[in-house]
Amino acid sequence: MSWYHPSSILDKVFEGGILLKGISGALEFIGGALLFFVSPASIHNFIVFITHRELLTDPHDKIANLLLTSTQHLGGSRTFLIVYLWIHATIKLIAVIGILKNQLWAYPFSLITLGALMLYQVYSIVFVSVSIGMILLTVFDIFILWLILREYKIVRKNLAQQS
Repeated sequence: MSWYHPSSILDKVFEGGILLKGISGALEFIGGALLFFVSPASIHNFIVFITHRELLTDPHDKIANLLLTSTQHLGGSRTFLIVYLWIHATIKLIAVIGILKNQLWAYPFSLITLGALMLYQVYSIVFVSVSIGMILLTVFDIFILWLILREYKIVRKNLAQQS
């Protein structure tokens, strides 16, 4: 077993995308833990506290308003969010670690699981609410899935040539 070593520019983009997925997975796990241990009201009050000054100077600040809006309704969906974040994080982290360790099983695992999660994103865009952020995330995920498929084909071809 050896670690993944990018050789071309596209390989380096692949590695960067995979590392971003790993960071995203770690942040999702931390977010789920935060929701588990801290009440939604406390999270919202903290966001109100940290955005208060910014909103005084610019009441239309998009990031501050997005943070406030996203924390206003955490209570009703808390359990769902915790489970969703932890499942999503676990899948991402298993996939990322497996790929970076050059584990052949990690490629199909990633394609299937990350593809299924991406389908949920598409469902959310189409049937729940259209969000530019979610659309951009989905386009990024499609690109990452294409890179995973490309790399999987290369790894399989190299293994077949070595046999």
